[in-house]
Amino acid sequence: MKASPPFALWLLPALALLALLPMSDPARDQAAFLALNHAVAVLPDVLWSDLTVLGDTLVALALLLLILRKRPDLALAVLLASLPATLLSHGLKAGLDMARPYAVLGDQVHVIGRLLTAGSFPSGHTTTAFVLAAVLIGGQRSAVATGWILLAALLVGFSRIAVGAHWPLDVLGGILCGWASGLIGLDWARRVDWAARPRVRLAMRVLLLGCAVALFLDYDSGYPLARPFERFIALAALVVHLLPGWRAGDKT
Repeated sequence: MKASPPFALWLLPALALLALLPMSDPARDQAAFLALNHAVAVLPDVLWSDLTVLGDTLVALALLLLILRKRPDLALAVLLASLPATLLSHGLKAGLDMARPYAVLGDQVHVIGRLLTAGSFPSGHTTTAFVLAAVLIGGQRSAVATGWILLAALLVGFSRIAVGAHWPLDVLGGILCGWASGLIGLDWARRVDWAARPRVRLAMRVLLLGCAVALFLDYDSGYPLARPFERFIALAALVVHLLPGWRAGDKT
């Protein structure tokens, strides 16, 4: 597994940490949220719904099928990173119990999808997106790919403001939690080197195929406008993974 330059791995979290400090002022956080939430309301709700489900855990797991055949080491790193990411995200949500924008601002918020009021910090969808981003960027050295991956992850984070689910502070917290967890997952995957074991690769395939099938057949992410996009992701992941001749226990 190749490592990305330290600059690429540490610049983004450093910037997120710097931005976190001014956003810790509730008045400034609320003002920034309202400005952003209202500004992007001119764009179609389906756009923000589609972007935000890319940070949904089941969708993210289905997407791993796209890289599993060629980079099982990165797929394993994401799965290992899910442990610290879950502990960080859910632990902070439960411990801080911060109110979400609608609970504070009411009908001033443009809400898309499910109405959420509690457990605001950090953004779980953003955490998931940046777990994927950190692993994919940390596992390769392509500047072009790094740019596109970061753009996609940042759009997922921004979409959480657009759908009215999270404050800017929550998104910044999600970036930090996801990035740290992704780097931990990369380190663990390098240390254990389980991805070379046929049984581990088979277990990952069964798990991820099951996630893609579940996503395609019957899943409620809370964003009904994104349902066609979710089913497209599931079908595309299944086709890409299975058509080249996937076989249980395949070592290639």
